[in-house]
Amino acid sequence: MAEKLTYKEALEKLEALVATIENPDHPLDTIQKEVEEAMKLVEYCKQCLAGTEKELIDIIDKK
Repeated sequence: MAEKLTYKEALEKLEALVATIENPDHPLDTIQKEVEEAMKLVEYCKQCLAGTEKELIDIIDKK
């Protein structure tokens, strides 16, 4: 993923991709590329959440 996205932006792109993929009128020949991009976005979102979780744990542990 070349561009740096916020978690919200990545989630919005992921939701749009899922809607596109689920559309029965969507051409099958582009789905592989879109699924690959969706998988990258899922991984990115997971990393964002893991980082936030670590930050919260660090904050809580400091108290």
